[in-house]
Amino acid sequence: MYILSCFKHNKLVYYIFLSLLFVQTISDEVDLTVNDAKIFELDSLYVIEQIKFTKNSDEPFDYLFGIFEASNYSALSNFLPIGMIKESESTNSGEISLVINSPCAFKYIRYNPPKSNGKYITNIKISRRAFSETDTPSGNYFTPTNLPLMIINTKNSEEPLSLENYIDSTIILINGSNIINQSASIKLRGHSTATRPKKPYKIKFNNDKKEDLLGLGAFKKWAILANHYDKSLIRNILAFEISKIVELKFTPNCKPVDVIVNGNFRGNYFICDQIEVKKKRVDIEKNEGDDISGGYLIEIDKRATEEEKFFLTNKGLVGEIKYPDEDDITKEQENYIKQYLNKLEKYTYLGDLKYLDLPSFYRYFIVQEFCGDIDSMLSSFHCHKKKADDKLYFGPVWDYDLSFDNDDRLIPTNEKDKFALYYGASAGSTRDFFINLLKTKDVMKNIEKTWTELKAGDFNIEKLKAFIDEQKTLLEDSANLNSLKWYGSKIGKGKDDFANSVNVVINYIEKRFDSLTNLIANFDFAGDILKINYFIFCLIFVIF
Repeated sequence: MYILSCFKHNKLVYYIFLSLLFVQTISDEVDLTVNDAKIFELDSLYVIEQIKFTKNSDEPFDYLFGIFEASNYSALSNFLPIGMIKESESTNSGEISLVINSPCAFKYIRYNPPKSNGKYITNIKISRRAFSETDTPSGNYFTPTNLPLMIINTKNSEEPLSLENYIDSTIILINGSNIINQSASIKLRGHSTATRPKKPYKIKFNNDKKEDLLGLGAFKKWAILANHYDKSLIRNILAFEISKIVELKFTPNCKPVDVIVNGNFRGNYFICDQIEVKKKRVDIEKNEGDDISGGYLIEIDKRATEEEKFFLTNKGLVGEIKYPDEDDITKEQENYIKQYLNKLEKYTYLGDLKYLDLPSFYRYFIVQEFCGDIDSMLSSFHCHKKKADDKLYFGPVWDYDLSFDNDDRLIPTNEKDKFALYYGASAGSTRDFFINLLKTKDVMKNIEKTWTELKAGDFNIEKLKAFIDEQKTLLEDSANLNSLKWYGSKIGKGKDDFANSVNVVINYIEKRFDSLTNLIANFDFAGDILKINYFIFCLIFVIF
């Protein structure tokens, strides 16, 4: 059982399996000193039982999140974590011990300090023993918490800092006794989140390799969400759950993990579907052949003018063509979708909504406004057009880390007398377009009807609170470390900790059902109407 637990699907673990055949039959303790390379070579292969050390600093963050790794080979890409310093408490002598529970034997030990100087711990002692047939180890690889662990080792330990350029890396995903070890490329993703200390990433596996990560399906590209703005860690996945409840298509799936990059613990992340046109993602017919009517994936985004394939319609809608992507789109396809959007915009302003799929718009708008998204209908807002279909469909949803009372521009959301749409920063006339749409005949009446039907079904406070409780239990250990890593506070200490941040979300949704109902029922059809009509008149006059 012990040996078989190490024999899993890839070369790295195969080498570990072979190592068990040569474990020496001794059990003792060895003293190690941190050297410049921070790599310790044992005289043979051993099962590591315990690591003891003395902290050499009164500042906890000099050694907290220091990671011990082990391997059978000195190449850095082969190292797996076997323990991490998670507590600052020690004995009177200052000694701290880590119990190691690894299913395999190793020859090389490496210490990765949380800071460049590794001498904040001293007197490192490693208890080692031989494998015995009477042993009954768990067979699981080390993970810092109950969550799976993603390890990202880049070439030459280069930090991923570019939104444009990928760098070579190795991705290791540990889930219990299962391990994935594949070459991949990595770069930053996002907009403002990419400027934060806790970086979000985009990875793609090399050589057209697809990997099924944690049962989410086999794909080449993945988004690794940092949720740096969201100390509750649940805002994005809660919005995705609401999207599923209202039956919007192509809602992303996510799973939480802990992440280590080049030996440095980065905290809690979510492995998430990349928003792309693929089967089981945005599953629409690809834009191939002579018929260029679809599919298309577009993103309305105030920041799109920074991108190569952005569009700016005649009346000021700003966005980006996401599919076909900038490397594949033809000039004919680009011209077609831009002309289509101009036509859609023109007719929508005139009150003719024949180019909009209204049922998906009603549901998308309800999700945006229920969540109190500061970028509601203005940024990270995806739509798709199918082949041989003149309608524009709304979704998938994305980017809710500033929702649920998490942005000062909108807090307290439930006390506002207008939709969130009115408060975010808008580029061009995007906000005016959607306000005009809301004021078009029967639109708000049908939103109200849809909202009433959804509340009578599965969209209710009990279901959402049950989902939050489930996620809170799952995330708690990881959130504790994440909060300590990035915000310097543990659960139960400070208004911005995990537990209190989750309570903010719960308090918000308890009030949001009533406040959104009131906003819909009391929508001001007269407000801004003169400005909008004058704007439309001027543009039509110029065009015609």
